[in-house]
Amino acid sequence: MQQPVASTQELAQELVFREHQIALLQVEASMLAAELLRSGFLEDEGYNSPTDWLRFNCHLTDKVASDRINVGEHLAELPMSVDYLRDGEIGYSHLSVMARTAEAVGKRFAERELLPLALELTPGKFYYKTLHYRHSV
Repeated sequence: MQQPVASTQELAQELVFREHQIALLQVEASMLAAELLRSGFLEDEGYNSPTDWLRFNCHLTDKVASDRINVGEHLAELPMSVDYLRDGEIGYSHLSVMARTAEAVGKRFAERELLPLALELTPGKFYYKTLHYRHSV
């Protein structure tokens, strides 16, 4: 029996659902990457950097590998962002921008100040707003 063709609305909803599932998996991968980094395994394998290990073994680009490590290293500073991601309010790209901002500003990082922007803006626009934030703190 032939399945009925899904409506474009159903296709759109399915795509959003799938991307959300991917974002959740990316958070899990980030946790694993950070755990491997802390264990020393990534350096002991003889690669130039932990990012290189991820690039070669997980078939990632340099930026994606770096994002996995950076997000994983900063998850403890991003509990509200992770909650919003789990609820589907922001995506992994927003979380990556948050983590890079936390890395850049250190102890001055205030997740609560940036969350309204993450909720309102696309990841690209959010990135540019965080550049202003970096210079203001």
